Amino acid sequence: MTVTPDDEGGGSSRSRIRAALPSVLLTLASLAGVGLVMAGLLAYLAPAPQAADPHPTEAAGTSGAQVAAGGPSVPGGDVSAPRGAQAVADDVPAAGTPATGPGGDAGPGAGRPPAGTATTGPSTPGVPSLRRSAPTRVKIPRIGVDAPLASVGVLRSGEIEVPPLDRPGLAGWYHLGPSPGEQGPAVILGHVNTRRGPAVFNRLRELTRGDKVTVVRSDGSTAVFTVDGTEQASKNRFPTERVYGHVDGAALRLITCGGVLNPRSHSYTDNIIVYATLSSRG
Repeated sequence: MTVTPDDEGGGSSRSRIRAALPSVLLTLASLAGVGLVMAGLLAYLAPAPQAADPHPTEAAGTSGAQVAAGGPSVPGGDVSAPRGAQAVADDVPAAGTPATGPGGDAGPGAGRPPAGTATTGPSTPGVPSLRRSAPTRVKIPRIGVDAPLASVGVLRSGEIEVPPLDRPGLAGWYHLGPSPGEQGPAVILGHVNTRRGPAVFNRLRELTRGDKVTVVRSDGSTAVFTVDGTEQASKNRFPTERVYGHVDGAALRLITCGGVLNPRSHSYTDNIIVYATLSSRG
């Protein structure tokens, strides 16, 4: 077969391409290797990704402070206050939802008291305990409280009953325990707020050691208590023993809601608990 000039030129081009192909592939492979090395180096030098913080940074004026109870008969406890902004919304259920007991949707929370009344010891030296008498009013000048008291018992769930939501200025005395001034730990609880605004114990967290709480009793006597300390505790780990357990003499526990509001359940995560000891009587 006769070879034409065109055929000869085409063959020469293909030959040159075949001859140059190994060099081209080698160059590409080298560039790819350099790219891989650079990518590995950048990955090594880059900062490791940070895990998401399960607790967002607190805003100014937020809750979450962990305060030991203090006081001669009040041991510092396992305070487990979650971090997060203090809610200023309601501690009541959505409209049309029935109120439940403490630790539930609407109650300030006071845990499950042990069966029967708390055990008691001898009176505090110099301040004899009073005989049993139902309290009628609680006064806390430091936070502007001068409120009537109603008796509350225990729900079927075993939790303490709470004052009615339509009376935010009313506090409740747990009548199955000691009366304020009687030997043992008397318990008074109230809401922190309602949909209409602040409730009776809205400022309870402000109390500090040395503040006074006066309880007026139905027999005409008064029992004055001095605050030993306050505690913010998770409702999931309510300090039952510290609140209801044995004390020497007459003591008082004031309880309301605290922590962060769950917008779905309309329930706060924590309790604010004030511990006080009888310091005078009248």
